[in-house]
Amino acid sequence: MIRPVDDGVDLSVRQMREAWRLMCRDSPRKQVLAEDGIDYIFSGLPVAFFNVAVLTRPSISATALRSFGDEARAWAADKEVPWFFVLTHEALDPGVDAPAILAGCGLAPALPLTGMFATQVVPVTGTPAGLQIAVPDDDEGCAAVLDVNSAAYEMDLDAAKIVLGRQAFWHDQVAVLGRVGGAPASSAAVLIVDGCRYVALVATHPAHRRRGYADAVMRHALDVAATTYGELPTVLHATDAGRPVYERMGYASISTHTLYMDSALLGEH
Repeated sequence: MIRPVDDGVDLSVRQMREAWRLMCRDSPRKQVLAEDGIDYIFSGLPVAFFNVAVLTRPSISATALRSFGDEARAWAADKEVPWFFVLTHEALDPGVDAPAILAGCGLAPALPLTGMFATQVVPVTGTPAGLQIAVPDDDEGCAAVLDVNSAAYEMDLDAAKIVLGRQAFWHDQVAVLGRVGGAPASSAAVLIVDGCRYVALVATHPAHRRRGYADAVMRHALDVAATTYGELPTVLHATDAGRPVYERMGYASISTHTLYMDSALLGEH
């Protein structure tokens, strides 16, 4: 595996920004705005994951970070949806105490993510016994992808079904669902983003964990995308739990991020 030829941090931020634009494209309430140093990509859905303010500028000073935090809080104030402020650690000037500065803006750390890149994944032999993998061909199957993620991450994603739970969204992207005994067990998606296969919505229902299902379903999604769009490099943003799995598949870390959220929504006040 080789690293990307351009700056990995910049690639990671661009992939995140454009992947979220893509996921929110069909939302009837979406609001997207690119400001100097920060992009707002709000689906308008009542799910924080689909409303983000992404810092896009390198070399952010303490003063600039405070300004961005205050600006983002002000911009989101009348949107009436939960949202995330996405910080890239490599973009900060040395010595910037991001948690302390953003606490002053009313934002608290909620979720760390690691940007990861691979030109191809390590081959695997076989599919776990009892797992049936397929590309959903109707709205019910697409909605089941969100149901699996809801169960896996203990996050109600029903409101997102109006967008991602419809086959119409996936006509030019790839969603894959794994079933066991006919019941949804695991999921993965690949979005085609600026010449890369961007991996998202990887999840396994808690009742089916530790059986290799997510690995198999994700590889199938990557294979389907490769067949349709070519052997493009692949990018994802991993949780701490998922990072070792992706490393075994051949991904390497290229950036680190933290998603911040309104402190009041995290019980900080």
